[in-house]
Amino acid sequence: MNLSRITITNFRNFKELDVELSEHAVIVGENKIGKSNLLHAIRLILDPSLPDSARYLREEDFWDGLDRPLSKDDRIIISVEFGGFQGNEIQVADLADYLVQD
Repeated sequence: MNLSRITITNFRNFKELDVELSEHAVIVGENKIGKSNLLHAIRLILDPSLPDSARYLREEDFWDGLDRPLSKDDRIIISVEFGGFQGNEIQVADLADYLVQD
């Protein structure tokens, strides 16, 4: 099983990000372009050791391009998709409650 897609909207320096990943991925780039923010977004969803206090989002976590004050319709959306588990009965059983059909 592998992380196959990441989508982020209105989180820190990401207005909209939609990245499809292959089985192996490397994150590289200049300073201040969002590598740590990308990893933090993934941790918010996948890291069970992240304390609840670190999961509370603040106003400064919203993308800077949004008008201030924020409206009730402004949302941060972070989602991940997994692939490569088809055919593995144990992984399919573990993910059964989370599977989404197209």
